[in-house]
Amino acid sequence: MRKSLIGAAVGGLVVTAGLGASAFAHPNTYTVSVGGSSAAGTHLFYASDVSGIAFSVNNGSTTTPMSCANVNAEGNIYSGSGVDPIARITPVTLVNAPNIVTPVDKPAQATEWKDCVGPFNLAMSVNQLNTWEVHATGAVTSGSDTSVAGYISGPNDGPLRAQVYATSGGKSGTSCNFVVEGYADGNFNEATQSLNVTETGFSGDLTIVSAAGNCLGLVTVGSKANFTGSFEFGTDSASNTKGNITVNHPVNLISSP
Repeated sequence: MRKSLIGAAVGGLVVTAGLGASAFAHPNTYTVSVGGSSAAGTHLFYASDVSGIAFSVNNGSTTTPMSCANVNAEGNIYSGSGVDPIARITPVTLVNAPNIVTPVDKPAQATEWKDCVGPFNLAMSVNQLNTWEVHATGAVTSGSDTSVAGYISGPNDGPLRAQVYATSGGKSGTSCNFVVEGYADGNFNEATQSLNVTETGFSGDLTIVSAAGNCLGLVTVGSKANFTGSFEFGTDSASNTKGNITVNHPVNLISSP
């Protein structure tokens, strides 16, 4: 149940909430100011994980932890009034990612989810399969240290999708590979400019929709997944690199209209 993820203040934006119907049915719309301006516009962002990303799968009897030590993300933040989604996180490509991990002969497997480890220390890779949208749902205040609730979805508020697979076997190899689909909850802390993903409790918001290869019976279709971690958002400045976001858009949250 996509109760709440991603604060409205992604990547240095000022947000004014327009609270509407239930967040389960419809995300709220906001007035968003990026870099001090609420004029309508599209702004590139670059984000880096704070201390790695964790995800795990529960098949009803066994929980299998997995993690990635280094994760980067790119996309667009939108300024203006009546804004939803607040931002879109785009799949990494050879064009928009300067430092991707990709097999030379398999550019479609490009990813910025690096140093990922699965069960029994198996080297894993993660591919974002569609564009992820950042929807805000929470109230805002006049302070500069607000955490705003929301969630991440896929395109048009549909489910997000990602594929996880054993690096040695590739996306369609005989080694373990599976697809996770759904929504992720969390919040955005404007004081630290961090997006905190907090999809926990194996709620069923994220589930495994396909599984192939030898996953040792640990990952099966219908298994529930957790996803946690924090990203610091910044501009697309060349000064911002993995683990070193030094240029942020300033973030302030304005009172609800």
